[in-house]
Amino acid sequence: MKANVIRLLVLGFVMMHVSAQVFSQDFNRFNWVSVGQDATLRLQGKLDDASLRASLYRLPASVKDVVRKEVWNLSRNPAGVYLDFYTEADTVAFAYRCEQNINLKHMSAIGISGIDVYAKLKDNRWVWVKTKYITLNNGDVKVVMEGLDVKDLAYYRLYFPLYNTVADFKIGLNRPVDLISLEHKGKPIVVYGTSIAQGASASRAGMSWVALLGRQVEMPVVNLGFSANGRLEKEVVDVIAKQEASLYIIDCLPNLVAFTDEEVRQRLLYTWQTLRKSHPQTPIIFTEHADATINLLNTDSQRAYERVNRNLNRFIAENITGKDAHVHLVTARSIGLDIDDTADGIHPSDRGMKKYTDAYDQVIRKLRIHIIN
Repeated sequence: MKANVIRLLVLGFVMMHVSAQVFSQDFNRFNWVSVGQDATLRLQGKLDDASLRASLYRLPASVKDVVRKEVWNLSRNPAGVYLDFYTEADTVAFAYRCEQNINLKHMSAIGISGIDVYAKLKDNRWVWVKTKYITLNNGDVKVVMEGLDVKDLAYYRLYFPLYNTVADFKIGLNRPVDLISLEHKGKPIVVYGTSIAQGASASRAGMSWVALLGRQVEMPVVNLGFSANGRLEKEVVDVIAKQEASLYIIDCLPNLVAFTDEEVRQRLLYTWQTLRKSHPQTPIIFTEHADATINLLNTDSQRAYERVNRNLNRFIAENITGKDAHVHLVTARSIGLDIDDTADGIHPSDRGMKKYTDAYDQVIRKLRIHIIN
């Protein structure tokens, strides 16, 4: 019995190795387009900056030595960056290289380093596209989607990885057909946030609330979520203020729990004043710490969440109410996270991500921003 088990394990390993080799050989037959080198490919979900047009980075090169090193390094993760494209190929492959060895306890390997693909159909529905990972490790990644029926396809939306820096990204087509890149010209929603905005703990890149929101309201969304580093820092706020937007979402309270009450309020005040100086009437959403509704037995954490929310509400009462009608509050209660909505009491699961999306969607539809765009 033991010998048979060992033989089966060895045989399984050999078959997996052979399968990977076969697909590797098949990959050589694809017609490849290099993302970042082909100027016709319009990457979206990014700030409007010339240095970013062909880049998967999220902050412009001009601020590399301005923002903290931790923020810059996280900006190299292409969370929220996506490519809308159309092709008649019935098999599409993706190949890229992950530059970091990332292992997060609250996220899967696909959530950290994987891509995600959705299809917009001609009847205006979004459907998920199943992909097959030939290899997924911290080196070369190879993914394929095959057996594609494109008669009802309007276009694909390819999401890049949430938590790994990637290089040498290529798209392969199994037939000599065109790959046509599409671009949305409307003003984006700009999100400044924490690990939750960056995508933790979505199962796939397309399930982060930023990606979900973009599909749900049919608008481009720029993801400036920085894991553990969404601290309402002057240097980042100044970058955001240079971007024309249809809406700014400020969701940084989870990373402000270590700051004093006065520091929290000063950072909120600087953010509001800086955005208002450049964009007097653009809507701004400030978001409470959503985990405050979970009612944890860990009372220290619960009190910290509630404290930063009190600071936000005091800031709004003292500075916004009756003075700025274009500022809106998304409360923890309106998001409505409960004990089954997170991976670890902090980071939302897919179910929690959908609750975030719906809470923002309600405000956006009241503002009719999605109609204007």
